[in-house]
Amino acid sequence: HAPSLLPLVQGDPTLADRVLASPLDREADAADFVRRLAEVGRTFEDGPELHRALRRLCHEAVVRVALREVLRLADVDQTASDLAALAAAATDAALVSCRRGAEASRGAIVDTEGLPIPLSVLGMGKLGGRELNFGSDVDLVFFHGSDEGRVGEGDETPAEAFARIVRRTVKALGEVTRDGFVFRVDLRLRPAGGAGPLSMSLAGAERYYASFGRTWERGALMRATPIAGNIAFGREMLATLAPFVWRRQVDPAVAEAMHAMVLRSRRELRADPQDDVKHGVGGIRELEFFVQSLQLVWGGQHPELRVPGTMDALTRLHGLGFVTTAERETLAAAWALLRRVEHRVHMVAGYQTHVLPRREAREGFARSLGFVDGAAFDAELGAHRQAVHRLFETLVEGTEETGGPPSGRAEAWAEGDAARDALLAALSRLPEGGAPADLDRVVASALDVYDPEEAATHFRRLTRHPESPFGVRGGARLPELAPRLLRELADAADVDRALRFLADFLLLAGPGHHAMLHEEPRLARRLVALFGASPTLAQAVVGHPETLDALLLGTSAPRAAQIRQQHATLGGDVPGALVTPEALDVEHFVGALRRRKRELTLRIGLAHLGGELDDGAAQRLLTALAEAQARAAFAFARREVVRRHGAPQPGAAMVVVGMGKLGSGELGYGSDLDLTFLYRLPRGTDRAVHAGERGGSPPTHGELYTRVAQRTLSLLAQPDAEGPGFQTDTRLRPSGNQGLLVVSDTAFSRYHASRAEGWERQALLKARVVAHDDAAFGDAMTALLRTTAFRGPTDRARIAELRGRMERELARERRDRLHPKLGHGGLVDVERTVQTLQLLHGATDASLRPRHTLDAIAALEAAGHLADDAEPLRDGYRFFRRVEQALRLLEPRGDGRLALAGPRAVQVARLLRLRDRDGHAPARVLAAAWRRRARANRRLFERHVGPVAVAAPWKTGEP
Repeated sequence: HAPSLLPLVQGDPTLADRVLASPLDREADAADFVRRLAEVGRTFEDGPELHRALRRLCHEAVVRVALREVLRLADVDQTASDLAALAAAATDAALVSCRRGAEASRGAIVDTEGLPIPLSVLGMGKLGGRELNFGSDVDLVFFHGSDEGRVGEGDETPAEAFARIVRRTVKALGEVTRDGFVFRVDLRLRPAGGAGPLSMSLAGAERYYASFGRTWERGALMRATPIAGNIAFGREMLATLAPFVWRRQVDPAVAEAMHAMVLRSRRELRADPQDDVKHGVGGIRELEFFVQSLQLVWGGQHPELRVPGTMDALTRLHGLGFVTTAERETLAAAWALLRRVEHRVHMVAGYQTHVLPRREAREGFARSLGFVDGAAFDAELGAHRQAVHRLFETLVEGTEETGGPPSGRAEAWAEGDAARDALLAALSRLPEGGAPADLDRVVASALDVYDPEEAATHFRRLTRHPESPFGVRGGARLPELAPRLLRELADAADVDRALRFLADFLLLAGPGHHAMLHEEPRLARRLVALFGASPTLAQAVVGHPETLDALLLGTSAPRAAQIRQQHATLGGDVPGALVTPEALDVEHFVGALRRRKRELTLRIGLAHLGGELDDGAAQRLLTALAEAQARAAFAFARREVVRRHGAPQPGAAMVVVGMGKLGSGELGYGSDLDLTFLYRLPRGTDRAVHAGERGGSPPTHGELYTRVAQRTLSLLAQPDAEGPGFQTDTRLRPSGNQGLLVVSDTAFSRYHASRAEGWERQALLKARVVAHDDAAFGDAMTALLRTTAFRGPTDRARIAELRGRMERELARERRDRLHPKLGHGGLVDVERTVQTLQLLHGATDASLRPRHTLDAIAALEAAGHLADDAEPLRDGYRFFRRVEQALRLLEPRGDGRLALAGPRAVQVARLLRLRDRDGHAPARVLAAAWRRRARANRRLFERHVGPVAVAAPWKTGEP
């Protein structure tokens, strides 16, 4: 598969043994090579020893990266990212050594105040976008802080000194020695190209780009990423140059200039354009420039688009409505194949080429990529390239309704226009009773609906409402809106669901909001895409047309501090805050709580679907939102109960403990809140200070705090017109449903000392105080939860037995219907494995006590308790968490299971951004990925915990 790498192994007799000595663990490899390269930079002087050490280390890393891709342990995007990280670490090591050597011989390079002048390296092109190939050059640009200063006591200027350091660094990376080279280096993207200085000052760069900067240089800087040297200064450089790159003025001519650059580079090709997968027709360059053109046009108005990675940018363009779902999927699938082909070409050829093998070698090349023969490969690749070229050509066809370059929709929708025109004609006759009796058939011919009869019902609803865009008056007033909405519906991830929510929205919204959709085509696209992607987020918009502004503006994700600030005064939990009459009103409080939950969940979800947030970041923000709501509800409930029933005695206190994913910071969309309530009794009487407004005998503290807990739960879950609340679960309290809702700290300690089962201590591993009325008691309970959990190992046989019961009684899996959390090899396998190891070793090692599962895996790995098992555990956890969250977004009220043979699996695969692989559709790729990880998770559970007497729901030998 990769004959070009054979010389690396032959040239270093120890390399093969080093590669085979440890598992192909991506995260462990990355950390190890960064550490070892940094040590090389600190240890070796600039010269032959440095060159040899860099080459030996990087060759070993490249072979390991290649093996992961060939063995399908990593996809092409992961490979490219790994290679980019390796290039960055190697560049930094070379730079550190070369600057240290230069300053040792000639003196420190300092500014006029005697401070070191920073030098930073920007990675450009594929390196900056973390998309590096095996045969890629690394495009580097060097910048330094100032030309004003001195070099030791000599006459050399800082600019001259930095130029010499750059030359030495490039030689350390790119010179061919008997050990080969690290990476070929290309400096031509620097200001003024080959004629420019090797390193330029910040002030010089500002002057150059302001006076002479061209469109291609804007495109180059758009992908720039600080990779070596002074990273903070590199970020400062990019911030300073941002106004040059990202123009507030929308200028479609940028797209024409990018289009012309591609054609110019193609004319200079020596090979047949059909054989060049990068520069040829429908190749990688066309795809990259399509995405980058839209970024440059719109990035000045939408900071979310300012990212260097092609697929990351494509996801964000889709999230903001600048490309359709079909276009995103077309380009993502083409990218996956084109990049795999490019990688394999480099593995075979051993140098930077993008030309496919000749016809006589095409058969073996095709089989190495998983195709049955060369003809199948050529057909698949040709179809993807044709689709890319169609979209690329739309960059110069004119401007779209949104005011920017078109996204290629006209040709993409050509075949369906006639069917949609027929549907519109039928709908126009509905009010007069002239529509065909088989309207469902007409709908099915125009839209890919699962239930044509239900879809026809929604269209009838819309036509009966005169002001609707499909109604008599609305259609006459905005004649272009209904056809546009039909086109967007046809492109939705789930057409049936998108139509249902769109009908609800249009019937509740007024003519003013219909006009917004008419005037802003991108808003209509984003709205319908949201309706088809997630009922959870759709419900935050339907009935609340005011949220259209957030969709139109592309509001960024909130920060955790903003979430806390928006809730700070809601429950009156800020000392000294003015408690207004409105703040005392229950309906006002619940409405405010729900409104914040709805608006913030929508912002988080849009940023997540749009690629601005990764899965972990979205979970952290959702956890911050739930915690803020719980804290506000507790403060309001306590104030209300105290006013009515009496105040607690001095020394009494209460905490709300977040369990499960709330406690560990892993909360997802629609997750229940696992809560436990603990309190401390004061010394002396158990009665409250006074009876409160109700009069009578003062309640006991247990009674008082039980009312606070009940009221807190009620406020969190109470229905409201502003949106749904949180479902809560208190079954993780001592004795479960049979126990008291509120437990004293002493009773809690007694229970866990004498009666609690091992699994209950496992549940405490994630426990965390999320609200309190006394900070000191909150700290004391945090310590108590930790010491109670880590009293020693648990009964592993009992944990395995309970795992089997959970799988049989709760997951209820069948061969074609699986549960990502509770099912065979699912999330619970990973969590219980990790928690069992934490309890086994955490009593004597406090570093093993993280609450978050991934943090716990990293801690156990660092302590040597997981050996080769850390990477598969991480991979299994991430995969099934993503599946679980995708299901929550698509089916918030479902039973948590996924039918792998049904349409929902296709939608989940889309959300996970799974693509065609070796001729297999994304849903089949999803099924294979599921089984592979489930087997690994179950194997690790049984290795570390114990056997589970439940067979997998699929056939043993099924791939």
